Amino acid sequence: LGWKDEFSTPLFTQRQQFYARKLGLDSSYTPQMVVDGKYEFVGSNLGKAQQAISNASREAKAKIEVSSKDASLKINVTDMPSHNDSTIYLAIAENNLFSNVKRGENAGSKLEHISVVRELQMIGKIPNSLSNIALEASYQIQGNWKTENLKFVVFIQENESRRILGVTSFTKKN
Repeated sequence: LGWKDEFSTPLFTQRQQFYARKLGLDSSYTPQMVVDGKYEFVGSNLGKAQQAISNASREAKAKIEVSSKDASLKINVTDMPSHNDSTIYLAIAENNLFSNVKRGENAGSKLEHISVVRELQMIGKIPNSLSNIALEASYQIQGNWKTENLKFVVFIQENESRRILGVTSFTKKN
């Protein structure tokens, strides 16, 4: 489209392509939104987003408690619903980012970005036999990130179905 998304990474592209295959799509696209591993639609469709989130919120979810100190986290997961093998992730997202688009259909525009995932890391595996787990993880903040704009999201995702089993978010106090 004449410009490169400076926040894209091979990992994020790979995850999006996996969803496209899993959901039977010919290709992935932007802005695509996937909720709970099963509802897919154009991310700007507010009605579909609200309906998908409402549907997903009716399903049982694990309770996730996180405490943080410096660059480390203590995570306690309880009451996981019945599940297959799963992975727990940490996403670090940043608000108030901008792109100056030089070419393509948005040429000359300054685009504002909210909740841009800057880092996505696996912090543990949860076998299907466990409904509670406690673990610790560490992370790094890159020098070009604005710490006051960061949000941390811990979520558990079933490996095969991509169903979200639990999620929590928090901001760090300076």
